[in-house]
Amino acid sequence: IISLDKALPTTDKTGKTLEDYFEFTVSGNITGDANINYEISAKEQEGNTFDGNNVKLYLTRVTDNGEEEVMAPEIYNEESNANSFTGRPAGEMSLYTSSMNSSESNTYRLRMYVTEEYNPQGDGGNKTFSVKVNVYGRDGEIPTAVDTLLAKVNDETLDYNTATEEQQKEMWTFSHPSTEQTEALTDYRYIGSNPNNYVEFNNELWRIIGIFTVDDGTGNVEERVKLIRDESIGDYSWNNNSFSGDWVTASLNNFLNSGDYWTNSLDSNAKNMVDNVVWYLGGSSTSTDVTPSMFYERERGTEVFAGDISFIGKVGLMYPSDYGYATSGGSTTDRNSCLNEGLGADGWNNVSDCYNNDWIFNQNFQWTITPRSSNSNLIFDVGRSGSISGFAVSLSNSVRPVVFLKSTIKIVGGDGSGSNSYVLQS
Repeated sequence: IISLDKALPTTDKTGKTLEDYFEFTVSGNITGDANINYEISAKEQEGNTFDGNNVKLYLTRVTDNGEEEVMAPEIYNEESNANSFTGRPAGEMSLYTSSMNSSESNTYRLRMYVTEEYNPQGDGGNKTFSVKVNVYGRDGEIPTAVDTLLAKVNDETLDYNTATEEQQKEMWTFSHPSTEQTEALTDYRYIGSNPNNYVEFNNELWRIIGIFTVDDGTGNVEERVKLIRDESIGDYSWNNNSFSGDWVTASLNNFLNSGDYWTNSLDSNAKNMVDNVVWYLGGSSTSTDVTPSMFYERERGTEVFAGDISFIGKVGLMYPSDYGYATSGGSTTDRNSCLNEGLGADGWNNVSDCYNNDWIFNQNFQWTITPRSSNSNLIFDVGRSGSISGFAVSLSNSVRPVVFLKSTIKIVGGDGSGSNSYVLQS
C-alpha cells in the first residue's frame, strides 16, 4: 500500500524527485523457453477521502546509473477492460507492461503526489488517498503488436474531449462503409497533437498511424500496424520520369521500393519486418470542401486521370485521409468540426485548432500517394498552412516513408511515449 496523507499540491518536476517512494522488485525464475507477460498496476483502496482525479502516479526502474522513467506522471485512472495477456483485471490503473523470457529481476520505484492544479483551500484538510500496488503475470507467447495495441483502443462512441489524458494518447476506432475497391472496414488510428505512437524502427524514430485491414496482394487479408517515419528523409520529386501521376511508374516509388532508399537506407532487420500490401491509388478531382471520410472513399475508388488504381509494394506514402483523421480538434474546434471543415484550401488552413492538434502536421510540404484525378501531373500534398492541395509531380516535397509491419511482429518494450518508444521484435 502507498498512501498520501495531508499532502499539498506538487509540480511534476518536484513529484518526479520525491524521496518518499514505494520501492519493490519483480523477479522470475524461468527455465526452458517459457515467456512471462507481466503488468504492474495500482488499485484505489476503500475509505479514501481524496479524489483520485487530483492524484498523479510516476513509475521508474532502478538502474546502475540511477533511475529510468517507465511511466510518465499520469492521473489515477482505472482501466475499463481487463488485459488477458497479463491477467490484470478491469478496474485497476495500468502502470507498466513488460515480459520475461529468462530469469531476471527488476526493481521499481512508485511515487504519488497531488497535482499542482488542485486548490486545497476549503477542502477541510486531513484528506487521504491510498492505492495498492499489484503485479500480474501470465506465461505464454508474447502477443503480436496488433493485439497489444488493440487491447488499449478506445471505443468509437467515446468523445475525445471527455476522455482521460491516458485514453487520449491511445488509438481510436473508425468505421467506414464499403468503397469501389474495399469492403466495409474498421480501422484504429492515433489522433491528437502527441499521442503515444512512437516506435523504434530501422534504428530510427517512426510513428504508428494505426492498425488497418490490408490485402497482401495475394488475397490474404489481415490486420497490420502502419508506420510513418517521424521525420522526412529529404525533399524529392514525386515523379521526375514524366508528368504522370501514376504511382506505379513514379520515380519516387522506384526510389523507395527498389532503389537507393530500399537498398541502402533500410537495415536487414527492418526489411524483414515489412511485407507487401495493396496501396490504393484512387484520386479526387478537387481538394476543396473534402472531408477525411470523402477522401478515404476516393482513395479506394477508381477515379484516376490515367494509370493504375492500385499497387502492390512494401513502401508507400500517407493518404490524405491519414492526415485528416489524425486531428483531435482543440479549444475552439472539436474533432467533428475539423472533419466537417474539409481538407481543402478553404478548410483546415483557416482552423488552426485542426492542424495544430494533428500529429502528422509538421509545417513542411509533405507528399501523399494520392493523385488529382482531374489533372495528369498533380498529387495531393499536406501544406505548411495545414491544408491539402495539388502539387506538380516534377517539383520537390518532403518524403516520409510509410510501411506496414508483418502481422507476426511483436512489441517487447516501451509505452509509445516520446521518451519511451515501443520496441519491436520479429
